Amino acid sequence: MGQEERDFLQKLCDSVLNAEKTVRFAGVIDDEGKLLIGRYRSDIPSPLIKANLDKDTKATSFYSAYQALAINKRFESDLGPIRFQVTEFDKVTLVSIPLTAQNNRYLCISIDTPTYHERVIPKILDIIG
Repeated sequence: MGQEERDFLQKLCDSVLNAEKTVRFAGVIDDEGKLLIGRYRSDIPSPLIKANLDKDTKATSFYSAYQALAINKRFESDLGPIRFQVTEFDKVTLVSIPLTAQNNRYLCISIDTPTYHERVIPKILDIIG
């Protein structure tokens, strides 16, 4: 990943964090679930999932988000492209959004619960354009 792409993705994550006060984290993963860039909201002292700090990319919630999208991609030929995927837990809602037609970059967002993600997701989709 070049510096220009890194800068673009960082600005995207910053925009997402600033769009809605309930967004805890915004990051971008690649098609192997590896976190390329990301940032927590400034008042978040540490992530809820300690594995997100590990070096093993397959032990993170980011990789899990990628796997869920990859599993559902097989239905795109019948149902159309995936716009986003939502996983709602008691403590946090995870949202994954494909960013590229090549399906090699995904925006991953965590949102405080209870939050009506139906209000947050349209704001995020507007930012992506």
